[in-house]
Amino acid sequence: MGGARYGRCSWLKLLLDIYLSLSVWYGYLCKKTSSRHVNPFKEDEEDEQPSQLPVVNEAAMAFVRQLATDLQQGEFDLPPFPDTALRIQQCIQDPASDNRSLAAVVATEPALAARLMRMANSALMRRGPIEITDIPTAISRVGLTMVQNAAMSYAAREAFQPPPGTACFSELNALRRTSVKVAAIAYVVAREVRSLRKPDEAMLAGLLGSVGKFYIYTRAAQHAELFSDRKALDRLIAQWHTGVARAIVESWELPEIVAHAVDEQEVKERDRIDAADLSDVLLIANIIARAGIKAAGHLGDLDSLARLRMDASTLQATLQAAEEDIQSMVSAMS
Repeated sequence: MGGARYGRCSWLKLLLDIYLSLSVWYGYLCKKTSSRHVNPFKEDEEDEQPSQLPVVNEAAMAFVRQLATDLQQGEFDLPPFPDTALRIQQCIQDPASDNRSLAAVVATEPALAARLMRMANSALMRRGPIEITDIPTAISRVGLTMVQNAAMSYAAREAFQPPPGTACFSELNALRRTSVKVAAIAYVVAREVRSLRKPDEAMLAGLLGSVGKFYIYTRAAQHAELFSDRKALDRLIAQWHTGVARAIVESWELPEIVAHAVDEQEVKERDRIDAADLSDVLLIANIIARAGIKAAGHLGDLDSLARLRMDASTLQATLQAAEEDIQSMVSAMS
């Protein structure tokens, strides 16, 4: 399952401790690795004077200090596991339930039901010319894991809502569109990799890969001064979002393989001999979602692609063949 399981919020606490102890002296750390691989033991240059050190953005520091204080006091405001997703998960795990009982739970959220119907009729999931018009049949077509993914996508959207009129509204909308695209691409790539076996899990990891950014944006809405210095906000998000994402995934008690993937999704330097995991898929899906399918042809030197036992031309051909499917799924989940 991708390594040892860590305690709830343990990664975020580690990140905050490292950041607070070092940022006064080094400013923002340049993120070259994931939160797990930040090196807190870089030695000072002997001749470096405090006056020559980078200036720390006060608004960003205040934001991080507040997160640390909330954590220490046990008041860290991680969003709870979404109620709709919880009820769907409980229904799926209940051996006495069937598709009709699960459909009854889905039907309590009309927007979720509509999303599930669109997914079932998307090019990626559709089998044959018959259009599905009822929820039980839609569940049969997409499968139970995909139903849970749809619920998570819908519930996560509802969990991270900024106050009306905040500066981050457009960023959140753009981020939602991108995260759905990452999820669809991750699904397509993972189903081509025999060792991963569960493309549905890749889709879930793709959907949750940006929850750290969602959380920081919505919390930063309470610190208007951060939005006046976009470079400071961008640095804060780049430094923290993967660790925050892991903390949220862990707090929702989702599989460790997903927690590991969202935490390691930006690590480029990997052992090419090792077997691929979901973080390899997320790294590639993030690049393609932002740069386009043509960019796949230029990823030949990427360690993650080697771990997937795939070359750049095969990746590009796979994505081009599934382009309509990807767009259909993005429309269905948006």
